[in-house]
Amino acid sequence: MKQSRILKRLPALTRLALLGSALALPLAAVLPAPVAHAAPPSRIAEGWYAHNATLIMLGAQDRIVGTVARQAMLPWMFRLVPELAKAKTLDPGNLNAEEVLALHPDLVFVTSSGHAADALTHAGLNVAPEGFDRFDSMLDCVDGTATLLQTPIAAKRAQAYRSAFLQVISQAPTNPDGPHVLHVESLKPLRVDGDDSIIDQWIRSAGGQNAAQGIHGNKQPVSIEQVLSWNPDILIIAANAGDPATLKQDPVWSKIKAVQTGRVYRNPTGLFPWDRYGPELLLQVIWARQIVQTGQVDAPAMVRSIRSFYHDFYGIALSADDAQRMLDALPPASDTP
Repeated sequence: MKQSRILKRLPALTRLALLGSALALPLAAVLPAPVAHAAPPSRIAEGWYAHNATLIMLGAQDRIVGTVARQAMLPWMFRLVPELAKAKTLDPGNLNAEEVLALHPDLVFVTSSGHAADALTHAGLNVAPEGFDRFDSMLDCVDGTATLLQTPIAAKRAQAYRSAFLQVISQAPTNPDGPHVLHVESLKPLRVDGDDSIIDQWIRSAGGQNAAQGIHGNKQPVSIEQVLSWNPDILIIAANAGDPATLKQDPVWSKIKAVQTGRVYRNPTGLFPWDRYGPELLLQVIWARQIVQTGQVDAPAMVRSIRSFYHDFYGIALSADDAQRMLDALPPASDTP
């Protein structure tokens, strides 16, 4: 399907819905910039879970020789991108320089919020720290990755993705009087997502307000009493956070407005969780807008948009059944117990 067709379809759906001063600068500013070689990198080590999805979107999945991604955590990614099974599994908490060097990578991606970039760079590796917490920096990450990959497909998809994403969010004006939305990253232990996060931005882009007032950053622990005091209008439970159906029987959760009114939703998932730091944020904005503005999802239209998205930006022919399972936050069928 051509980009123009997805651009026509997505807005229709959305209507439904840098000693001293160096310490003060981001890590990427004090490390050598990654080198763009004369030839595109043929061996890539991936040290950030979310960035795997960006590499796949930009057509580099067959060049990933090591990754922190695991099938148990990201079943859709390994189902739809079987090339990842050939990559060496790396320890995300301890990216060992010798282990990475043994892979002979041309390029190593790491998270800019971690501590691996310095050691890996000093080991002589070509390191690219990546990270973002806003829509614009997410698009810059996609563009920057495409530049490092140096392939026509990467350049083409990055440009098309930016155009489609900007088209979608242009139809998502914020609403300072919108419903209060709480995004729960985990039920047990209870953790939520506050401001200074991309979760906060998509909540606002969907027309809501982040109910987690005073909470800063991702995956922050809170008490159930705090949630009760916020009394959100809408609860969005991450795909792997736990079972939202149990909240009605809980003596405290059942007092919360969102639970009483039935406005509790499980967040869809895909190659990477839609609600977090991957290209599927485009789908998240569309889905969340429907939840916030209408309280329900046009499932048939959403399935069509899901299939179009994965076809256009990942080159994946997704069945309607698989698209529905993603929408329902379910794993691939054969991975079901």
